[in-house]
Amino acid sequence: MIYIIVGILGLLLVVALFTYLSSRGKKTPEPPVTAPPAECCGAHAICEKGLKRADEKIEYFDDEELDAYSGIPSDAYTDEQIDQFREIFYTIRPEEIPDWFISLEKRHIAFPDPLKQEL
Repeated sequence: MIYIIVGILGLLLVVALFTYLSSRGKKTPEPPVTAPPAECCGAHAICEKGLKRADEKIEYFDDEELDAYSGIPSDAYTDEQIDQFREIFYTIRPEEIPDWFISLEKRHIAFPDPLKQEL
C-alpha cells in the first residue's frame, strides 16, 4: 500500500516538474506596438463613436461662436482663439466631451493642436 502512495506522489512530482519546465521555456510574445494613423487625434474613445457621426443633426454646446473657425487648420489658431476653445472645453461636463468633438467635426472645426495635449 505504501508503494502505491509513494508511486503516485512520485508521478505527481514528475508531472509538476515537466509542467514547470515547459511553461518556463515558452514565453508568450508581446503583440507588436503600432503607431496610430497620422490623422488620429489621440482620443480613441472619441474616434470610435461613429454612430453619432452618421446623424446629420448638429448638437451645439453654447459654442456657436466657434462656427467662425470652420475650415481653419488645427495649427493655425491664435492664442485668443485657443483660449476660446479652452474656455468651452473646461466648462463642458466630461461625459459631453465626445459629443462636443463630434459636433466640431460635423461643423468642420479643427480642434487646436496645443489643446490636444490637455485633452
